Amino acid sequence: MLHIRPVSEGRANEKVQEVYKDIKATFEVDVVPLLFQYLAGFEEYFFYAWDKIKRNVESKYFKEAAEEIAAFGNETIPEVYEPSLFLEQFVKELPEDEIHKLKEIIQNLQKINSQLLLLTIGMREGLKGVHIGREFLLQENGGEMYEEIFDQFINNKIMRENLANEKDLEGASKMLAPLFGSDSLQVVRYPEFFGKIALEMQELIKSELYLGTRVGLERVGVMMVGHFSYPLGTSYQEIATFAGKKPYFHELLYILSETFPTNFPRLVLTTSVMKSVLNPKKISREIENI
Repeated sequence: MLHIRPVSEGRANEKVQEVYKDIKATFEVDVVPLLFQYLAGFEEYFFYAWDKIKRNVESKYFKEAAEEIAAFGNETIPEVYEPSLFLEQFVKELPEDEIHKLKEIIQNLQKINSQLLLLTIGMREGLKGVHIGREFLLQENGGEMYEEIFDQFINNKIMRENLANEKDLEGASKMLAPLFGSDSLQVVRYPEFFGKIALEMQELIKSELYLGTRVGLERVGVMMVGHFSYPLGTSYQEIATFAGKKPYFHELLYILSETFPTNFPRLVLTTSVMKSVLNPKKISREIENI
């Protein structure tokens, strides 16, 4: 059982709320990413780390690196993924204004996902070699911790109140939960589209071609974080200095070294899948097969 919980914007004290405002302004988002909500539970370290993280995020190198991460996904996904005929038909029937708005949303998602991929991989690299705790790293069912951390944000009651087809919103929310947590429901403006993408991803991640692409993306990320302009402030010694005496410190280490860096490569590639779906090749599949 995971004991630590994210500090939502509504539960944050004034000092944390001020940093939350800065985080949203820095990343140009309306919701504080879940990663920072977890860090805020270890307040002293949260303040220390954000100052160092922000310096990197605002650097020219970081911005260019995040753009390269996004470009990697956009260039490689068409080689490993082909939309289902069902999804292609669904997109063809979408109104132009919805497609335009979806493209804007996905562009913003790809930007924040690429940035957080770099940060979370950087955190993991800083913690490499640290023994985090047998009870976490050696679980027989490794996926259970992932389910507990993110599935707690899928509120079925809210889904039933907001959408007749609960299944679509569940898939959409589950896909975005690692990024925005409980607030993922607020950012899913087109749940049917996101829900269908979630189904496509369930199939895609089973393929060896996707796995190779994901590994390649992570390697690029590791290479880039090695050249950050400023220290990230996420070494074991730094985290332990500010958070080591707090209860469940080992759980913080686990989510920083295992949970978040494992999820963001998938989230980046998911936005590339969305882009490929909304920007189909000019030559249709039927013509190609003639």
